[in-house]
Amino acid sequence: MTDKGFYFAEVVATEQLSTHMVRVTFGGNDVAQYVSNGAPDECVTIFFARDGEERPPAMTVVDGQWWYHDVEPVPEGRNYTVRRFDADAGLLVIDFVAHEGGVAATWALQAAAGQVVLWTRPRSWYDIPDTAQWQLLVADMTGLPALGRVIEELPAGAKVHAIVEVLERGDIQQFETAGEVTYDWRFGSGNGDSASVLEGVVREYVLPEGEGYVWFAGEAAVSRAVRKYFRKELGYAVAHFEIIGYWRVNSEQWLEKYKQYQEEAIAVYDGALEAGRSEAEASEEFDAMLERVGL
Repeated sequence: MTDKGFYFAEVVATEQLSTHMVRVTFGGNDVAQYVSNGAPDECVTIFFARDGEERPPAMTVVDGQWWYHDVEPVPEGRNYTVRRFDADAGLLVIDFVAHEGGVAATWALQAAAGQVVLWTRPRSWYDIPDTAQWQLLVADMTGLPALGRVIEELPAGAKVHAIVEVLERGDIQQFETAGEVTYDWRFGSGNGDSASVLEGVVREYVLPEGEGYVWFAGEAAVSRAVRKYFRKELGYAVAHFEIIGYWRVNSEQWLEKYKQYQEEAIAVYDGALEAGRSEAEASEEFDAMLERVGL
């Protein structure tokens, strides 16, 4: 186990997994020391080499925080799911949505053996209660790697319905699983090309009887609408869903406006935690505050 807060990783192999998905396998000394958190939606932030460099600079730790302290410009970084980790072989797999434009997508399209990236320690959100009798998994292409890992790791007999929005039929994937899984694949919508249909499809789905668990990963505005549906309209407790915005349309414009309210939003989140609310409930109050100011 490494005591560092980051890992260097070298490209070992690449594969065109589907029409718009590239699979990259990483190895190297740091990857052999990688410590997985074991969650199926395990996520790391990947940082890419800056222009003229063969690898990103190392991070440093200040007051317990690993980051690019006093490094300018900070390398570009994006969040990605750990699709598979083989600790014995020292290999880790990440699937990239590959399309023209965007730092990570551009990198993935030209990734070749020997290139080096850096990534952070993992984090995750998927946390199904022991009492859940069924699951609803919903994702666009950014959430598809995590959804696939959830399905592959299901225990025998687990009942799951998956709703997945992809760019075209060539992006359908097959998963081996011990669970009992049904699929609803939607083509040619969302994913930054057009409006998403996920909210409507979720609303149309007849939820099974009994206690369930909902996991959603997709565009932030769609995730907010789906969260409202389960939390406000259906009255789901926060322990029975995890609905995450993996990316955001017009993210640069959103970020510029967010900077105006960042301190207030963080104060709302911290205040909720200090008042004894859970992280999920604090996140709800944080998101509600942002919505009130048009974010």
